[in-house]
Amino acid sequence: MEKSHNKTGSTTDESAKNLTCWRTATNPQCLRVETTNEVHLFPYGYFQHAKFIRQNGKDAVEIQFQDRIVMVKGKGLEPLCDALERLAVERIKLRPEKYDGLGKNEGIIEEIQIKCPDQ
Repeated sequence: MEKSHNKTGSTTDESAKNLTCWRTATNPQCLRVETTNEVHLFPYGYFQHAKFIRQNGKDAVEIQFQDRIVMVKGKGLEPLCDALERLAVERIKLRPEKYDGLGKNEGIIEEIQIKCPDQ
């Protein structure tokens, strides 16, 4: 069972000050994953593995928990993986389409997939 959400389905009621696709904290207890229509909470106690992948100018970060894999795709995602190394990522979400082109120096999450590890 795979759920895929891309930026074209995102809502446009986000505020202009909230352009970042992830937020860090000192000691979060879980990773909050916000897709277009859902919010998933993954406790860091079940975190197993993260992998950064760069192919053809696109970045991906694969985050594995005990019973789910969160695949994040976009641009400039290496700092996200670095923050995961410290278990410091509190939230990840899609960048609203209306903000494309803004904050070009920031990492951009264009797609989030949540799937079972055996798929």
